[in-house]
Amino acid sequence: MMSEEESKITGKGKAFFDQGDQVAETGNWDYAIEMYVEGLQRDPYNMDRGHLKLRDVSLKRKMTGGKGPGMMEAIKRGGGKDVAIKLANTSYLLAKDPGATKYMALILAISLEMEFPELTKWIGQILIDSQTQAAKPSKQIYLTLTDAFEKIDYLEKALLTCRLALQNSKDDQELADRESSLSTRYTIQKGRYGQEGDFTKGVKDMEAQKDMLQRDSLVQNESYLEKQIATAREGYLQDTTVPGKINGLVDALLKFEDEAYENEAIDILKKAHTDTRAYQFKMRIGEIHIRQFVRRVLHLRTAGDKEGAIKAAKELLKMEIAEYTDRVANYPTDLGLKFELGRRLFIAGRFDDAIGALQQAQRDPRNRLKAMNYLGQAFMKKDWWQEAVDTFEKVLSGDLTEEKTKDMRYNLATCYEKMDHLDKAQEQLSHVAQVDFNYKDARARLEAVRKKIAESQG
Repeated sequence: MMSEEESKITGKGKAFFDQGDQVAETGNWDYAIEMYVEGLQRDPYNMDRGHLKLRDVSLKRKMTGGKGPGMMEAIKRGGGKDVAIKLANTSYLLAKDPGATKYMALILAISLEMEFPELTKWIGQILIDSQTQAAKPSKQIYLTLTDAFEKIDYLEKALLTCRLALQNSKDDQELADRESSLSTRYTIQKGRYGQEGDFTKGVKDMEAQKDMLQRDSLVQNESYLEKQIATAREGYLQDTTVPGKINGLVDALLKFEDEAYENEAIDILKKAHTDTRAYQFKMRIGEIHIRQFVRRVLHLRTAGDKEGAIKAAKELLKMEIAEYTDRVANYPTDLGLKFELGRRLFIAGRFDDAIGALQQAQRDPRNRLKAMNYLGQAFMKKDWWQEAVDTFEKVLSGDLTEEKTKDMRYNLATCYEKMDHLDKAQEQLSHVAQVDFNYKDARARLEAVRKKIAESQG
């Protein structure tokens, strides 16, 4: 039976693929590349005749000293009006520079847009190979690959790239949790009975399947958690200096959400930090302390002790600032940590310190808009209205949700009003009112600003 990808092959690129084959035999690599790309523009789903042949020619060209695309070529081949042209153009640029990960990543994204899993798997493997050969593999590329493979349900490779990303960031608990989830899902996918008509095997594996489902459940029963702790403790006691065994036992203890178990985890981490001097263990101790304090604040709030909850929340904020200050000192290039520190400094009213941290954090594309939002508000708190205006206008040039756009325009209106630029304040409040008539006090403020303008003109 013909696969879905094969059914999409039109045959319209055959003449160009044939010409590419003939030209390639003469060693005229550049012309061969052009022919294969022309063929792909007409027949983008043709892996064997198009993508694979083009890659082969591009590597041969590279080995004979072929140079990458020039600036004008890159401009000319940038993007395209439809997905087939976009794929052909990017394939051309990659063929001219077969080691360029930026073009590989673009083709990966296009393959997802086209719902072309065969291409996703193929270019994904090329990207993996590029990183395993790199002097400094990119965590972001591994994460991009994990997202792509997971989207097409290729869990074997999603798990592999997630683990490779984790090797570059062993302290990333969120990533470790994702690796655990993918591992469970892949094991279940791999072990699904009935795929080969072997029902007996399925029954035999049923207990293992139940265990995997239990492991992946959000709510795990106490007996299962205790079993996990016992297993993890046994592994830990074999060698108390192996990071994986230390973290495995700590993870198992923390699942109980019980202070006694958490304190045991803290003692284990303190010993690990003393033995190894690895900062990751000290950082986990801070996470547990914060977790315990958050629980305390929630308990006081639930009990109706408003004053006690406020006092505890202030102590929690002080603790978090100390914790993130220490983390920034140990990981000075981690802009994500600087954003988290800057955000907490802002909440604490330490605006000068917040501005310094947030100005660095805004260089991180992941947190750029959020950091600039806090930065603008910090300038407002200091009555630095022009600096706040410049910051908010930069934020508005980015890709914002409707809610964030309203918030930015509202803040801008405040700045303009303080600067006595009433026409500009009116413009921003009008934008807000047109989108959400009842947003905060925008309607009343708009009427007040218009009244001021009318009075000044009268």
